Amino acid sequence: RHGKPLSRKKWEVFEELPRYAAFGVICGSMTGLTIGAVDSFRQVRSPEGFQRASAVAFSEMARSAILMASFFAGYQSVKCVLQQPLRDDPQVLVGTATTVALAPFAVMPSLRRLIPYAATLIAVDVYHSYWGSNRRR
Repeated sequence: RHGKPLSRKKWEVFEELPRYAAFGVICGSMTGLTIGAVDSFRQVRSPEGFQRASAVAFSEMARSAILMASFFAGYQSVKCVLQQPLRDDPQVLVGTATTVALAPFAVMPSLRRLIPYAATLIAVDVYHSYWGSNRRR
């Protein structure tokens, strides 16, 4: 025998995983689109550069949306998988999920500019998940 089979409660984590990942993709992509739009607007300062800049703007918005969606889906997925074993220690849960999800941004210099935005998404999620729910009761 390879051990005891997983209980129903432990399998629920895997049933919740697609929901967490979808939430991460939706929130991350919206944040990424906003970041891309702001960055594109900063690049376009003159009217004559608008034609060329519009193509650059759409590609920058798409790039930022994909990166942030991937990041936040990864963060939410790691958080979902580790929620069962670390439910009594939310600081370790959030710290581990943050470290795993932010690692690619920290390693690649071209992505480091997105770290403050990613940290903001995490801060909002932590507030909503842990402190916001306690205040409503």
